[in-house]
Amino acid sequence: MIKHILLATDGSAAAERAADMAASLAKRYDAKLTVVHAYAPVPMFLGEPNYSQAVERVLEDGRKLVEGVANRLRELGVKEVVPELVEGAATDVILGLIETRRPDLVVVGSRGLGTWQGAFLGSVSMAVTQRADCPVLVVK
Repeated sequence: MIKHILLATDGSAAAERAADMAASLAKRYDAKLTVVHAYAPVPMFLGEPNYSQAVERVLEDGRKLVEGVANRLRELGVKEVVPELVEGAATDVILGLIETRRPDLVVVGSRGLGTWQGAFLGSVSMAVTQRADCPVLVVK
């Protein structure tokens, strides 16, 4: 039985399709849906006031993204939506939440807004699929 779904989002088209699938499953099983967005740490070397301004900008952008997805999921009929904004590399954040939140299912998009390095290092969805200890649904 699916009681808790973890949806990872980065705002990409694949993440939007993953959100639609997660919403459908959450409604079908009356499951709680946690929406997470991982953001990269802001470099400390920027100095003040640049560092504080950059942190605020990154947090505001992240909040807008995760709240926007959460609101869309509620509009689609999901009853319980919990938005989360976490600093760190996407793979590490998702795997950490799997360990602490213990979702029954993780839903991710197949291709995100990652850097060109993803072509050499592997995508977030691939890494999560290989390392997660729960089912992972990758949406194209």
